[in-house]
Amino acid sequence: MKTSAGLQDSGTEAESDDENIEADLALSELIGQHESTDWSEVPGISAAEAGAWTARLIEARDRVQEGL
Repeated sequence: MKTSAGLQDSGTEAESDDENIEADLALSELIGQHESTDWSEVPGISAAEAGAWTARLIEARDRVQEGL
């Protein structure tokens, strides 16, 4: 797996693929839960703020999928 600096870490490629798949599944689950949350019931969180969080999660998942 590449680090944020674009360097290869010390793990094997198979380990990196497994980690990316795990991260993809976890992010997909988190995105689903995030999208199904009724943010109007959460004090102090606006719909716009929740939408921005969802967008960031989707971007993170997309970056992980690029590594698969």
